[in-house]
Amino acid sequence: MTLRLDTSRFPSLKESVRAHWAPILLEPISGSDERFVIGVAAANANGFHVELANCHEKITCFYGENAPTIVNAITLAGMCLLEDLAERSTEALFSPDPPVSGVTIGRCRESEGASLEALTQSWMAALSSLYSPRTSHDVQSLTTLAVGDAESQRAGDRLPFLVCDFVKSKREGFGEYFSTDIREARARRSKGGSHRVVIDFAGPRLVANFGTLKAGAITNSVHLIKRRLWDLKVERDREPHSILARAHEMILHRPPKDDPQVSDQQQANISEALEDLEQQADQEELRLLALDSVQSIGNRVLQYELAA
Repeated sequence: MTLRLDTSRFPSLKESVRAHWAPILLEPISGSDERFVIGVAAANANGFHVELANCHEKITCFYGENAPTIVNAITLAGMCLLEDLAERSTEALFSPDPPVSGVTIGRCRESEGASLEALTQSWMAALSSLYSPRTSHDVQSLTTLAVGDAESQRAGDRLPFLVCDFVKSKREGFGEYFSTDIREARARRSKGGSHRVVIDFAGPRLVANFGTLKAGAITNSVHLIKRRLWDLKVERDREPHSILARAHEMILHRPPKDDPQVSDQQQANISEALEDLEQQADQEELRLLALDSVQSIGNRVLQYELAA
């Protein structure tokens, strides 16, 4: 007897994508066999996506007052992997270079899904007890970036360059306090090790990073700013404790509250994001300021460095 199957009766993914994916693993105790799946990354020739653990209340149950450190490590690992994927695509999964101690990339496999985002979400739901499937309105995940968009993402925020130009126009010689990338107007965050600490300004009295809260891309803005906050914390912790210790600040540009191109909902989203970022900065004992013009930010830098 010949059995004939009508394949049209089987479900199919008409617009499916194939991609390589790998779990992101956290080893909370060095040398232990204990592992947590804290994320899943997927990539193909057209783009990439990273989905991270989002059940922070479970992390708090495990680690109590140390939970923010774990959450920050998860966020940093995700941001670094995004940068590495932008540079190396799937090679970042086959030959990973994790920037955070205790974080590793698991075995890379190939799979199919409705999209890169859907693929990572389904594997996270299957593999991680620290993840809850999110809705389309949940903005706590890292957003999928197409390869073409990644180039502009890596080119970085224009704000540091504009602040540098303003400060140099007011005080000769102060340009030397900005990073080489900024002084030479090079594309920033180039691959020199995805875990390289990036500091925009390092003067005798102030160490600062700059970031922009973009009304139309608030989620990506927040993740990038958190990465710069982490860099500031690392740099601050490297300095010897003394009465001459420099101030460390994360200085943001936000749209003016009366900006006609920003809707009321976007202003509300920006205010909510600022509250989240201020809480993060307070946890790390860093100062975070949000100003609405390049001139105000430049004057803040000059105010510190010209103080008697």
